[in-house]
Amino acid sequence: MLGTSLWLHRAFSSFKVRAMDSLLQFDVTHAYLVVFAVVLLDVIALPLIAMPVLLMAGGLAATGKVSLLFIIGFATVAAAAGDTLWYSIGRYASPQLMGFMERAGGRRQGYLLRSIQFVQRYGVGFLLVSKFVPGVASLACPAAGIVNMSTSRFLVMNGVSRIFWATSVSCLGYSGIPYAAILRQAF
Repeated sequence: MLGTSLWLHRAFSSFKVRAMDSLLQFDVTHAYLVVFAVVLLDVIALPLIAMPVLLMAGGLAATGKVSLLFIIGFATVAAAAGDTLWYSIGRYASPQLMGFMERAGGRRQGYLLRSIQFVQRYGVGFLLVSKFVPGVASLACPAAGIVNMSTSRFLVMNGVSRIFWATSVSCLGYSGIPYAAILRQAF
């Protein structure tokens, strides 16, 4: 009985190592695409896990298998693209957006109205800080569009804030536990 249990433990451990190696190889091969897709989908309000993915991508960059600068670049471009989409919706389709928020009900409309007030009061300062507050980040950009913040000002300040966001989150992962250790601890 003890021999069977020991054999099963060894077989399962061997399977975990092979599965982990396959997962790491997938992530190394597709790391930039995964970062871009997850960040873009997260910004356009699909509930994904952009920050943990960026932390792990930074950890993967610490192993030398991918470039930290490319991780930051792909995350910045994806986030800025999603933010620009939301800004455009707020600027050019604000009546439809507000109507949608009314029909959706709940707290979303209140949060959007509060974001509009913050953009009016603090301007680009709110836009810079909002990237680090989950939920607020997705409402700051349409709010900036609704209050008619100039497009050039929005693009510059949003770009700066997204570079800062992607760099800080990726560098936290880079300075922390190596990527393989994160995955091994998870499994």
